[in-house]
Amino acid sequence: MLNNPVVKQGLIYLALSILIILFAEYANVLVVYLDTLYTYINLKLSPVFSSSQLGVLIRKVVSLVLIPVVIAAVPALLYRVIKGRSMPYFIEVTWLLWLIIVLSKVLIQ
Repeated sequence: MLNNPVVKQGLIYLALSILIILFAEYANVLVVYLDTLYTYINLKLSPVFSSSQLGVLIRKVVSLVLIPVVIAAVPALLYRVIKGRSMPYFIEVTWLLWLIIVLSKVLIQ
């Protein structure tokens, strides 16, 4: 029964949903911290870029690209030092962090 990929994916989806329900408060804090970090870095980059529409757009894109990569790079570097090889799922973790930041910006504003 578990050899069926659809059943396996369904069970993973169910387990992750249960975990999110149990740890919803912590997930909310994670989203708020990521949004705060995005806002902080965006404000710190404001003197570097002009205040025109293009400058604001470039500043937001740079913030949105760099934050997930830097956050995912910290455990990846630790993994590299300890295990001596690349961290698995680095790109997936980076995309997940990017998605959380984008959704928090869309849903908050």
